[in-house]
Amino acid sequence: MLYFKCYTLQTTIEDQQVAIAGREQGEIHALLAKTTSEAAVHLDENGKVLYVNPTFVRMFGYKGKEVAKKTVNKLFTQRSQDRFKQKISVCLKDGERSASNLRALTKKGQQLPVRVTVIPHRWHGDPAAMVLIRDLTEQLKITEELESVKSSYSALSETVADPILQINENFQIIFANTAVERVFGFTPNELLGKDFSALFPSSVHNRYEEVFKKYFVIDDADRKASQLENTIEVLGQNKNSDIVPLEISFGNSKSVQGERLVTCIIRDISQRKITERKLKYLVYHDKLTDLGNRDLFYITLEQFISHVKRYQDTIGAVLFLDLDGFKKVNDTLGHNIGDILLCSCARRLSSCLRESDHVYRFSAELDTNHGSHEDLFRFGGDEFVILLTHLEKPTDAAVVAQKIIDTIRRPYRVEGVDPSTKTNIGVSVGIALIPQNGLDAMQLIKHADMAMYKAKERGNRYMFFTSELNKQASERLFLENGIRKALDQKVFELHYQPIVGVNGFIEGVEALLRWHDRKRGFISPVDFIPVAEETGLILPLGDWVFETACQQLKTWNTEGFEDLYVSINLSVKQFSQEHIVDKLSRVITGTGIKSKNLKIEITESSIMPDPNEARMKMEELKKRHPGIRIAIDDFGTGYSSLSYLSDLPVDILKIDQSFVINMSKKGNAKIINTIITLGNSLFMDVIAEGVETKNQLEYLISKSCKSFQGFYFGKPVSVTALTQLLKTDKQPLVQT
Repeated sequence: MLYFKCYTLQTTIEDQQVAIAGREQGEIHALLAKTTSEAAVHLDENGKVLYVNPTFVRMFGYKGKEVAKKTVNKLFTQRSQDRFKQKISVCLKDGERSASNLRALTKKGQQLPVRVTVIPHRWHGDPAAMVLIRDLTEQLKITEELESVKSSYSALSETVADPILQINENFQIIFANTAVERVFGFTPNELLGKDFSALFPSSVHNRYEEVFKKYFVIDDADRKASQLENTIEVLGQNKNSDIVPLEISFGNSKSVQGERLVTCIIRDISQRKITERKLKYLVYHDKLTDLGNRDLFYITLEQFISHVKRYQDTIGAVLFLDLDGFKKVNDTLGHNIGDILLCSCARRLSSCLRESDHVYRFSAELDTNHGSHEDLFRFGGDEFVILLTHLEKPTDAAVVAQKIIDTIRRPYRVEGVDPSTKTNIGVSVGIALIPQNGLDAMQLIKHADMAMYKAKERGNRYMFFTSELNKQASERLFLENGIRKALDQKVFELHYQPIVGVNGFIEGVEALLRWHDRKRGFISPVDFIPVAEETGLILPLGDWVFETACQQLKTWNTEGFEDLYVSINLSVKQFSQEHIVDKLSRVITGTGIKSKNLKIEITESSIMPDPNEARMKMEELKKRHPGIRIAIDDFGTGYSSLSYLSDLPVDILKIDQSFVINMSKKGNAKIINTIITLGNSLFMDVIAEGVETKNQLEYLISKSCKSFQGFYFGKPVSVTALTQLLKTDKQPLVQT
């Protein structure tokens, strides 16, 4: 009974194992039947067939029972059988997976190119193999077709004059026709394997790299929606790194043997660009004068207005010009002479401007795009418009306008006209400021045009659109013309202010320029010196000051004031002149003054543009005239000279009067103390300007300052008054 139970249990366990094994085998074979498109053959440890899937039956024509428990060697040609046997043997013995291309035989004797993959695995604990067979017939057919297409493609590409490239997703060039050598200088073989970026300047490629990538993922159907053009224009470079303008047409990306490719046709458009530039020039330039025309003006003005809107600290101006007297020239001398005169005016106008400024001719020809503006603004053949950009201040436009008026009204020598006949014309200029007078192109032109007609009423002058700016401009024009006139008529004079030592006696004087106009009276240097600087009149004015002061110094020294010195200021523009040392030296030698009695004052702003050049000029001047002394005027108001001060041959520091006058203001006393300490440590004399009270004087003396200048001792006075003061200076000017 016990034996029977044990036997029954043993039988039950074996039956279950068989059932489980059978279920596992069924599941595996069912999986092979459903999931693989390849022929599958399951072999046992002896290489006999356990199972074939339906694909095998369709491929070879054998039913499963025809090959069950048999070897599958007959499925291959004689040559392939040996290789297959070897693969199976290694797989079952060593458990090695392998794959190879073989020639198979169907039941009907048809040969098939196949890819055979042998996969080892364990079956019921024993070695087994799964053989997967893929029919390569279609693949080989496609490959042959591709080779044929490739040959045709290569042949076709050689009939095209433009370079043709194929690039992969890694932007490597995998094909190039021979036309690439004409455009880029590379042979096709030199380009194969190179990166696409080799055909562009690095900055251009960096800018377009993301665009290039889109052509691999966006094809024709989606390019329009994504606003991606099929053709783009871009700058390329050839083998010699020369820039070449290119037009690149991109085909759709294709997947070839698992790799996405894009074909592009590249065209050298250098000649097209030259032609386009010529056409654009003709469209946007006046045929007679070569100046920009009205269309170009509006384009440029709109661009500048956009800049002004974005950067609100920028100002500019539109100048509307109309020639005065031009119609008379046309009527009397003829239109040919008038055209020559217009061209001469255009050249003169251009010479008045910076590179950033522009001049345009608004011809009288009808423009269909702006026909209505023709009536509104009455543009004519003798009208010009100037766009001034990036002005520092509004009155700078007046400086340009006056320069234009002075330039245009100079007599013209015209070929074909009697040289004794003077051809004169003038110009009226209307000025509209940007953005003060508007941020609309048409509005600005209208305002400038209105201002021009106001100017024309008075003749040969300029007018701003606003009355306040007209007032400022008129004042500036008066000052500029007045300086010229005063120089010619020798109206300027020098006054001299005493410089007093700690003992209260006069050590020297500073020469100060004064202008007394017969109609307007005294005009402050604060008003006219900046205008002289801007116009360059400071140079002849400065020369006059230096020579006149040196002559007066010689007179005083000869009259018995042997130790008196004169301190003379040099402007920034004077000191920056290349031959300033030669110019000063001629005056010093010519007047015969003693070098020790001359002090030259320069400001920090004269030194800072080029400290090394400033140092060389100072050293050369001192070398030629030993004893001459150099002072830094208005010291403390600059920003950088301290770092160079110890290297400069400077003898005197003059404390700016703003610190002394406002000594009680927080921080000013500390600045004064610092300057005095600095001067003493560098063995320099220190002169305090702006001394007006006894308290100020006593404080400065307590800090070891030894020379002073200011109203407390005396205002600037005429030569006669100062000479009288010197003669009566037996006692100190102030008891200290």
